[in-house]
Amino acid sequence: MSKIVILNSSRFGQGNPRLGEKLMNDFFESLANMESLPDAILFYNSAVNLACVEPGILNPLKSIEKRGCRLMISASSLDFYNLNKDLKAGSIASMEEMTEIMMNAESVIKP
Repeated sequence: MSKIVILNSSRFGQGNPRLGEKLMNDFFESLANMESLPDAILFYNSAVNLACVEPGILNPLKSIEKRGCRLMISASSLDFYNLNKDLKAGSIASMEEMTEIMMNAESVIKP
């Protein structure tokens, strides 16, 4: 893997929660329209909600995934938030798998 994105929250930044949610939505819409995609996006902590229950983000996520970007969703985070049955995009990954991807990446982006 050469380029990965790591998300640990369902919103961007520490400011206003509604603005953070809008910015996250804008990020995925923009990413879905880019010619070049990261090799993988890793979701952990509350970011797992994006692949489960955030309807505005599911369409761009599915589009990104169809184009070959691997969406890795933390198994531990899904368990913690009781979202195992709600996963709508991506695949469940262990922290060991996610750590291996991070350690082998040439570029790690944490927005």
